[in-house]
Amino acid sequence: MNTANMTVALHSLVNVDFKEYEHVIKEPYHAFNSAGFALLNQHKCDSVFAFLYKDSKYRLGILAGEKDGMLLSPFSAPFGGFSFLKADVQISAIENAVVLLEEFALEKGLKGIRLVLPPLIYDRTFLSKLINVLYRRSYRVFNLDMDFYIDLQDGQPYLDRIWKTARQNLRTSLQQDFTVSLCNGDREAMELIYEIIKENRTLKGRPMHMEFAEVLETTAVIPMDFFLLKHNHVPVAGAIAYAAAEAIQYISFWGDLPGFSSMRPMNFLSYHIEEYYKKKGIKYLHFGIATEQSKPNYGLCQFKESIGCTITPKLSFEKMV
Repeated sequence: MNTANMTVALHSLVNVDFKEYEHVIKEPYHAFNSAGFALLNQHKCDSVFAFLYKDSKYRLGILAGEKDGMLLSPFSAPFGGFSFLKADVQISAIENAVVLLEEFALEKGLKGIRLVLPPLIYDRTFLSKLINVLYRRSYRVFNLDMDFYIDLQDGQPYLDRIWKTARQNLRTSLQQDFTVSLCNGDREAMELIYEIIKENRTLKGRPMHMEFAEVLETTAVIPMDFFLLKHNHVPVAGAIAYAAAEAIQYISFWGDLPGFSSMRPMNFLSYHIEEYYKKKGIKYLHFGIATEQSKPNYGLCQFKESIGCTITPKLSFEKMV
């Protein structure tokens, strides 16, 4: 990858290789902004860029892909955007970095820039600064998803947080012969979990965006947990969770097989997962969105609320240059 500098006064945006990017951005605040993850998925776009922003020193970085004439961050992930070296990065530095990114897109003849940001739980202060900059730079919100999470350290007992109907469903599930096991490293069980979730999503018209081989490859760059729920030793449901940040576990995929819903396996699984990560000291359990291009999946929204989730916006921004 060639190095190209664009300078405004003492500010520059430097296009570097993945190795240099990883050397500077050693610990991005979320896992999908890692050089390893970008390298793994670089084949999914026409070209990939690793930018570092510096003034007197390096302040920010961003991984972006070119596809269909647009500069995208992320180009293959739930969210992306800029990463910081220090959480107290000044808003002026963020603004300068955004301006230089726009200049790069213009000079390269691209149509525009799209940025999908994580929900605020990943870093409320930094993301609030970035959102303010994007707003003032005339980016438009082209997608506003509803994202769901649970604060595991708020001191609220599980049964007090969930809805009355969810408590009834949990009681029903506890009367079943359910067991949950962690299957990390067991390829056969991991693939079984994937197939259960894939069947569930296919039946509900929500296709999987990753093949099992891609999920398996991703475990090499982002730690993942695989949970399998069985009823009388028969596989019924499963969940796959990313270690998305230091204190955030992201339940990216989960679901059950048809024919078992009356036993409420998902209520049992959500309870088990919450208790498991609470004991591990995880701060947030991130359950992801329940919308598709901003349109709510009403049943999924209701279920995630019923198990005690709080809703936060997940914003996608676009600007034509």
